Amino acid sequence: MDLTEGFYGTVVAEEPRAALLARDVLVDGGSAADAAVTMFFALSATLPSSVGVTASGSCVVHDPQSKTVQRLEFLPRPSSDAPNATTLPLAPRAMFALHARHGTTPLGELIIRAERIARFGAPVSRALAQELIEDGGAVAGDPNAAALYRPGGRPLAQGAELSQVVLAATLARLRSEGVGTLYSGALGRAFVEGAAAAGYAVDPDRLRDALPRWTPITEIEHDNHLWGVAAPTEADLRLAQAALGMVLESGDWADGDDAARAHLLAAALGEAALLAGTNTAITPDVLRQAASRITGDRRADSANQPLLAAMLGTSSGHRAGATSFFAVDSRGLGVGCAVGLGAPFGTGRTIPTLGVFLAPVRAEAVNGPGAFSLIVGNQNTGQFHMAASGAGGRRAISSMLETVLDHWVRRIRIDDVPALPHSHYAGGINTIFVEPATDASVVGSLRQRGYQVAPAETIATGHAFRCVEGLPRREIRCGVAKDPRSSGLMFFEFGG
Repeated sequence: MDLTEGFYGTVVAEEPRAALLARDVLVDGGSAADAAVTMFFALSATLPSSVGVTASGSCVVHDPQSKTVQRLEFLPRPSSDAPNATTLPLAPRAMFALHARHGTTPLGELIIRAERIARFGAPVSRALAQELIEDGGAVAGDPNAAALYRPGGRPLAQGAELSQVVLAATLARLRSEGVGTLYSGALGRAFVEGAAAAGYAVDPDRLRDALPRWTPITEIEHDNHLWGVAAPTEADLRLAQAALGMVLESGDWADGDDAARAHLLAAALGEAALLAGTNTAITPDVLRQAASRITGDRRADSANQPLLAAMLGTSSGHRAGATSFFAVDSRGLGVGCAVGLGAPFGTGRTIPTLGVFLAPVRAEAVNGPGAFSLIVGNQNTGQFHMAASGAGGRRAISSMLETVLDHWVRRIRIDDVPALPHSHYAGGINTIFVEPATDASVVGSLRQRGYQVAPAETIATGHAFRCVEGLPRREIRCGVAKDPRSSGLMFFEFGG
């Protein structure tokens, strides 16, 4: 296999320390899967408002060996049939599955990096500090969590030292006893008992049998490439598949002006939200039919306002509770994940003996969390071509799609894309939120089309990494779109 000389890979995460640790893994010879696993466990310690051992979600993987793009699904599942169920903690088992198939570094060496941060402490990042300010009130009802993240009733500020010794002990047990201990061992028994003490029912048999699953990506094929998306929930996964597939199928993104594109995205999101609310399978035929319904000036049916509100929100605000990250290595292995706790800090209740937040069975609706990731690979050559991610609430779907489409379809240089203004269609109130750099003529044109238009300081974050000629190659032409709206970090690593 051709390897790109001097190229280690690229990583992005919405929290800087997680990205730093993942970069170190790639530089030390680890795979993109190793880097992704590292980011997940690191984020559990550095961004507990959105990620944790109890998280759910999905990852999408481009494998250059098998020339496939596959999705690893560990979507939310109830821990029992009781009304007081929580979500099963599927993420650690999913990370084990990802590592077992594509990892090269021993799993324990990846987990211990997060364990050390939790045990010895680290300064609170700007990303966590922001989420504590905006959503930290969610932990007020849990004395242990409140004392840790809001001592004296005030959220920890950026730069404050955060040490999570109990969480470190849990990570140490996952590392030393193996991930299986959370499902059929001593750690699993502690989880069941701790959840019960917090008022949640966990069926031990259901916990033991909970497994992630691998599925092939077949729904979106464009330009001879497979496009695979990841999201924290089934509904958001269907939303992203449908919206992206419809816009690509329409072939209209490069046509018209910025107002026409904002309308096209709004129409696609509205149609995708309605499709996501059904049991219809997202297939190429379904996407072709749906794409025919977003042409012209047609807008989403206002009769479905509650569903549009649930899927697309009613505001432009940031919301914690989910995040995304991706990693690509010199072999052309690409991994993108989107994970979440269903709401900021999950239920807001912890298991004190484990230092983890319990997650709700159903994700917070309307203006709840949102995060997405995308991997694009060529199934004929087995080469990776693009990765992207978006995070920050319901609007994250718009930021990621606009970033990807402006580069791939409009052929705008990838490093120029982050400077373009984003928009988001908040379907619950038939309003398109626009950033300050949006031209007044765009606003006027959207209003003529029947939308309300409102200003927003920022519309989530959207990162991307693209290798025009694919990976692996001995000589590459790659570029990055690092969104300045983000508090995270992105690395594109070359070495001597």
